[in-house]
Amino acid sequence: MTKTNPVTVVIPIYGDLPGLLACIAAVTSSVDLTHHSLLLVNDCGPDAENIERAVLSAVSGTPGVRYERNSRNLGFVGNCNRAALELDDSTNDILLLNSDTIVTPGFLDEMTAVLHAAPEHGIVCARSNNATIASLPYRLRRPGAKRTAERTTEVYAGVVNELPAFSVAPVAMGFCFLIRRELIVRFGLFDEIFSPGYGEENDFCLRMREHGYLSLISHRALVFHAVGQSFPSEQRMQLRAAHERILVGRHPTYTQSVQSYLKRTADPVDVFADAIVPSDDVVRLLIDCEGAPVGLAANLLRAANDASHLNAQVTVSVPPRLGGLIRSAYPNLSVVDPDHLSGIWDVAVTVTADPAPLQRDRLTRASPRVVVIGGEEQYEQWSVAVLPSDGWDGTSLLQTLCHDYGRAAIDFGLLRKRWSDNADDAMRLAIPLVAPTRLRSRVVQALERNTPALATIMRKVLRH
Repeated sequence: MTKTNPVTVVIPIYGDLPGLLACIAAVTSSVDLTHHSLLLVNDCGPDAENIERAVLSAVSGTPGVRYERNSRNLGFVGNCNRAALELDDSTNDILLLNSDTIVTPGFLDEMTAVLHAAPEHGIVCARSNNATIASLPYRLRRPGAKRTAERTTEVYAGVVNELPAFSVAPVAMGFCFLIRRELIVRFGLFDEIFSPGYGEENDFCLRMREHGYLSLISHRALVFHAVGQSFPSEQRMQLRAAHERILVGRHPTYTQSVQSYLKRTADPVDVFADAIVPSDDVVRLLIDCEGAPVGLAANLLRAANDASHLNAQVTVSVPPRLGGLIRSAYPNLSVVDPDHLSGIWDVAVTVTADPAPLQRDRLTRASPRVVVIGGEEQYEQWSVAVLPSDGWDGTSLLQTLCHDYGRAAIDFGLLRKRWSDNADDAMRLAIPLVAPTRLRSRVVQALERNTPALATIMRKVLRH
């Protein structure tokens, strides 16, 4: 077996001894430490002495492991910089691994293969249950559903063989952050302005992009990550808001590039993973009513409103001016603004013969299965099905949509073609990545930047 490029795995240590010991145990059992090495750096947290004793006991006799302790607390950014720039004098690539992670067998081989697949590959991260845009699944069928380790494992097993080895992303996630050694030698590591943490890895990725190096997500490397262990929640919000201002000030296209990745260039099998490997047998159906004939739409909505016998949840997308009317007429349906769709559905339906470009864009991003009712012949290669608009009553049409198409097999080649063609059309037609933000959302975003605690209160108020 060909040996991969050697890596120094750096675990910065501060607190959470049980999580740390679990992390170390996973690394020592999953990584070949006769080829790679493990560097543990204690950053003198409140429990530094107990942590030191426990860690030294845990790694005693394990080859390839080195333990160091800072003379004072440097913060996460300072600790990583010291480890990579001072303590590790090898020529190894560097993997910065959060102490609240659990790695899985083979993850490092996958990540190093991606890093060295091309000379312009600079930084790589893994997939995880908790890693923002590298989370799997990222978009959810059920709003508010938890990305547990068990659920991520289930989805990963269902889609990993359908995904490419990697995707180029605007940034890599810092929880599991593999860096080509050449970059550290030439450019250093994190900017201390982001100390003690948050935003430093994004800034590094964006700076490296300016030098021609790409950030990538390795789809076949899986690393579990605990939720919110690094800082207390209030401090986390304040740091995130303050450092976000610095990040956007330095890199004005950052937010746009993330939206472009999520809505245009991410692999659609990744985007729709939660629908490809559903967590339950409920069919989640989106009915897009833009341009729909009134009679057919009304019959379908009436049937959906009374469809307690179907194992389905129906969402209706209508323009804001009609939202109140539809909610009153069909109280059992979830009604959403088409410009502010979030999440994904098992199947999306349009009741119009020739969907407008904005509508096609919306449907493409809403579901891996699109059904066009009354559509023209050209849509047979674009959708899962084109159904006639006549000969239906609302109930039979709804049953057909749920039973025949809610779990229909997905042609991944067709899905990728539809996604790619839509991205090309969106660019050609200058379809915006983000819909205009409503006033109340702008207020909350401003508060989040300047007064995070007040933003939290405001969000709770707006939910009621």
